[in-house]
Amino acid sequence: MPVLHGSWSNPAYGVANGTPQIVFPGGDGWIYSFVPETGELIWKFNCNSKDSKWELGGAGTKNNIISTPVLYDDKVYIGVGQDPEHGEAPGNFWAIDATMTGDVTEKAVVWQRGGEDFHRTMSTVSIADGLLYVADLSGFLYCLDVQTGRHYWTYDAFAAVWGSTLVADGKVYLGDEDGDVAILRSGRRMELLAEPNLGSAVYTTPVAYNGVLFIASRTRLFAFKQGAASDAD
Repeated sequence: MPVLHGSWSNPAYGVANGTPQIVFPGGDGWIYSFVPETGELIWKFNCNSKDSKWELGGAGTKNNIISTPVLYDDKVYIGVGQDPEHGEAPGNFWAIDATMTGDVTEKAVVWQRGGEDFHRTMSTVSIADGLLYVADLSGFLYCLDVQTGRHYWTYDAFAAVWGSTLVADGKVYLGDEDGDVAILRSGRRMELLAEPNLGSAVYTTPVAYNGVLFIASRTRLFAFKQGAASDAD
């Protein structure tokens, strides 16, 4: 495998059309699906166009896979990007049919978003109630139909986004490099509910557990509960 700039992402496990599989985002920009017990290849998919080129420093059009693949309803959802130090540029987001075999690059695209409609990303998707939420490095959060890719709305954070969305309790949470945490109502109509600032960059993904929302900024860890908040050094 000709690694472009490193292997950034984590594999994911899922079942598509009854077939268990380990989905691995390769350092070469390809997605690979393997039989969990044997490592036998089930399918592979090139997340970059054939004419894309890799250039040191991020000037090229070929991208890494930094986000983690999500398997949902027999599909894999994944976006591509680069080291954030390489800056912003067009990227690609793919919904891939995970029920096929072999090199499925030319036949497994369910829907795709790219160019000026989707930039380099480090973010893993959230899916809830038939909607998919994903952010790109440029600071745009997109709400899309998970089955068709239909675009419902875009929220502009006006700052770079390194982390991923969290959907919980009917809300979408997203942190950004300015330290803001956008809280939007989940659904087909965009509604910003609040945008508190945590005092330093939020590069992480919020986590909800047992009625508490945990968010790590660059300098502090916060735990929020309805009607109260606490933080720890």
